[in-house]
Amino acid sequence: MLLSACVDRINIAIPSTELPIVVEGLITDEPGPYTVQLTRASRLNENLNFRKAVSAERVIIFDNAGNSERMEEIEQGVYQSKSDGIRGVVGREYYVRIETRDGKIYESTPEKMNPVGKVDSIYYEFETFQPIADPTQYGFRVYVDAKGVTNGDDLFRWKFSRTFEIDGYPLLHTVAVEGNPCSPDPRFCGSNGENGSCTCCKCWVSVFETQPHVSDNQFVSNGIFKKVEVGYVPLEYFPFLIKHRLEVQQMSLSRTAFDYWKTVQSQKEGTSSLFQPPTGKTRSNLFEKNGNTEVQGIFYAAAVTKKQIYIRNADVPIKLKVEKWNCEEGRIAEACIFAYPFSSNEKPIDWQ
Repeated sequence: MLLSACVDRINIAIPSTELPIVVEGLITDEPGPYTVQLTRASRLNENLNFRKAVSAERVIIFDNAGNSERMEEIEQGVYQSKSDGIRGVVGREYYVRIETRDGKIYESTPEKMNPVGKVDSIYYEFETFQPIADPTQYGFRVYVDAKGVTNGDDLFRWKFSRTFEIDGYPLLHTVAVEGNPCSPDPRFCGSNGENGSCTCCKCWVSVFETQPHVSDNQFVSNGIFKKVEVGYVPLEYFPFLIKHRLEVQQMSLSRTAFDYWKTVQSQKEGTSSLFQPPTGKTRSNLFEKNGNTEVQGIFYAAAVTKKQIYIRNADVPIKLKVEKWNCEEGRIAEACIFAYPFSSNEKPIDWQ
């Protein structure tokens, strides 16, 4: 018996009509400012890593108590409220209105801000993984225990992020020149440590989750959530050389916002599966007033509570293998603001 196979390319004609606006916005009970971002949806045959920003005539947040605030465009397509402006209150409803420069008006359906419950604890388990052809990998699996609200729907999103502190040595920076891989190329910032004025010798790096995590009430008893997995942190030399902070925000969701983020979570999880299950289209809570132009994304309201823990170098259960940074062993031979994405030389206000 002979077996054969072939692959046929399928060319799908993509309509040339204008793509819909995508809205990403949130108001919480924490102090502002709050942000609404407007972009244009991308075609499948375009580079999806670059989103096209969209400017509007006005972007305004309203609540059902008669309060409103017009947001300021701080960069193209990004609108922000004032730090002392409108603020979310549990029990009130909120919506956004977007007036475009071509005369269209988009609004979101009112979203009620529900009570949020409490994050009881964050903890982690150390893991070891041995790939077939690569060195052993180590990391921390992160979990939370949390409580819901009495007589509530207990619809939550747990937002995981981490921050680590690093020291940079910009004067040790090198480049490869004419066969010399370690030719000195010092970077200067401030006075590079003299009188403590170096502006790129100490930084804090933020790392954000790649997919949302929402509650699954099938496994909840009396509104108590136990051992909810929210993230994984690979054990790496420089990020754990000083200390590493784990933070989990618990955010209350309406049914609409819960369904939206649940669909996004399912889509993200499905991309890692060879047999990706269908998840359906992500439903928006935005619409055009006096029209039927499609708009995507979500604007929602959420009460927030959070908890943090630190993993210090002494807490790492194994001895870290010293790594090199260019030609320097055990030290970051670079201005710290260039060492990792999302690096900042401003110390977080609540850093301990």
